[in-house]
Amino acid sequence: MSEEDKKQNTSIVIAKIKMPDGKEHEIPLPKKTFSTGREGYYAQIPSFVYNDEVYGGQIQMWKRGNKHKE
Repeated sequence: MSEEDKKQNTSIVIAKIKMPDGKEHEIPLPKKTFSTGREGYYAQIPSFVYNDEVYGGQIQMWKRGNKHKE
C-alpha cells in the first residue's frame, strides 16, 4: 500500500462548531461506511455546556452520487 493510500485510509475530517459567543469546538470525524452503503465521515458529539445547558448531537457527511459497490 502506498503512502497516499495509507493517508486516505486513516484520514479524518475536523468539523469546527462556532457558538454564538465565539467559542469553538473541534470535532474529529473518522471515516464511516453508512448502512445505506454510502461512504463518508461521522461522529457523535460529546456533551458540552453552553449557557448552562447541555448540548450534544452528531455530524454526518457522505459522498453524493452512487452508493459504494462491493
